[in-house]
Amino acid sequence: MIRHARSALAALALIASAASLSSCSLLGPSRDADGRVTETSEINSTALLVGDCFSFVEGTNLARASLTPCAEVHTYVVIGMGELTTPEIDEAGGLQNAVSASCSEVFTTFKEAAADGFRPEQEFVVSVSEEDGEQITSYHCVATDAVATT
Repeated sequence: MIRHARSALAALALIASAASLSSCSLLGPSRDADGRVTETSEINSTALLVGDCFSFVEGTNLARASLTPCAEVHTYVVIGMGELTTPEIDEAGGLQNAVSASCSEVFTTFKEAAADGFRPEQEFVVSVSEEDGEQITSYHCVATDAVATT
């Protein structure tokens, strides 16, 4: 039994050290008291929060994001997020229309506040899950960020 406990502890130590070497945190990204990211880390794109600055990780089909402090080089910023039910998607005429409509107001506000001469582009991160037998589509409204290019 002691042998199994040692093996389990050794495995846990190996996982923890591998996570720290690969910039992954077992507890999530490092954030300050205001929720701003303080260290670069790689996370699932669906785990991003409003205000997060990031770039997609190449070769992951947009599934992974390199989350960075906003003062560092990045490509996108999360400007909004939410959830849609199947009836809401159907009522909007499809997923693209529903997500676009849901992100429209926040993207318009972001564009109006953008630096002179910068024209942000809008993107979406979408995932589907099931809750209590109902399909839920989660979305993130993201925009290219002028801060990243200056």
